[in-house]
Amino acid sequence: MAIFNGSDLIITLAADGGTEQKLLHATSCTYSLNRDTIDISSKDSANGFREILSGQGSFTISADGLMDFTSTGSTTDPDEVFDFMLNRTKVDFTFALSTPAGYTLTGEGFVSSLEISSAVEDAPTYSISIEGTGTPVKTAV
Repeated sequence: MAIFNGSDLIITLAADGGTEQKLLHATSCTYSLNRDTIDISSKDSANGFREILSGQGSFTISADGLMDFTSTGSTTDPDEVFDFMLNRTKVDFTFALSTPAGYTLTGEGFVSSLEISSAVEDAPTYSISIEGTGTPVKTAV
């Protein structure tokens, strides 16, 4: 079993069809894959336990990071994510190790939330969430 430093797990993203770049100053990232269930319980269900079928799937990525209002260069900045959200731009993303190994999780989606916050004598932060559209892809590296 391989164990690695969580700092090596990153999100890259770009406008649909663009060149993906690392999300700036991220401090955490999460990939969530979900599957709805359909209740098919009836009076014939055994011993009062519910029965289900598999329903629609969904996936979301999210990240938190340190805000930088003056950044430029080869990263995806929160101000770009802001524009993606305002313009309803579909984004491509990859969730993977910074040095490719194992597999990558890729997909397309739309920015569903962006939050920027700060407190007295604390570093300003951002949080983003992107809801996937279509089917997520797992690719061996």
